Amino acid sequence: MPLIETPFQRVAIDIVGPIQPKTDRNNRYILTIVDYATRYPEAVALPSIETTRVAEALITVFSRVGVPREVLTDQGTQFTSDLMREVGRLLSVRQLTTTPYHPACNGLVERFNGTLKLMLRRMCTERPRDWDRYIDPLLFAYRETPQESTGFAPFELLYGRKIRGPMTILRELWADEVDDPTVRGTYEYVVELKERLQQTCKMASQELAKRRLGINVTMTEDKT
Repeated sequence: MPLIETPFQRVAIDIVGPIQPKTDRNNRYILTIVDYATRYPEAVALPSIETTRVAEALITVFSRVGVPREVLTDQGTQFTSDLMREVGRLLSVRQLTTTPYHPACNGLVERFNGTLKLMLRRMCTERPRDWDRYIDPLLFAYRETPQESTGFAPFELLYGRKIRGPMTILRELWADEVDDPTVRGTYEYVVELKERLQQTCKMASQELAKRRLGINVTMTEDKT
């Protein structure tokens, strides 16, 4: 897969489920989305996965982060239907699909799915019918954690700053840290934010390239 430098230029999309037990809000599935450039994840609990419902959930996510140029999915009917193709045409989104029975083609979102299911399983042992209520808090913590592949947290790559999330609050409490933010003008803030985004995305792309080179070298050595 090519290295993507622009956030939400290409996203990987998948569906987890059906999940048992069904929640009190009748949710049985999770629509998952992962951005290739920043590894920023989104997850939406759904009661069913017909095309209309999936399309509405995607539009809700895109209204927050922007419409991607490319989406990679499996060949499920909710992704390959005429209605979804029409949605892609209206939004000028190029739709890519994986090879049948080969989930490794969409490995980025598959790995996130495994992590999300593991976190939900651990969090919902006492209240299994409320697993959909834990999705947003778990996403918050996940987005704040630096990714091994990029070296940065998804929040930081997307927004150009470190988010004050659950992990940061815990560290502040343990270390008794008190921040003293300075007041800056809007123009100065926008300029600095743009510079930080460009720099962090560049560093993340370089880190991904290094890791890919290391994988290629290892594969070559194994063949020899």
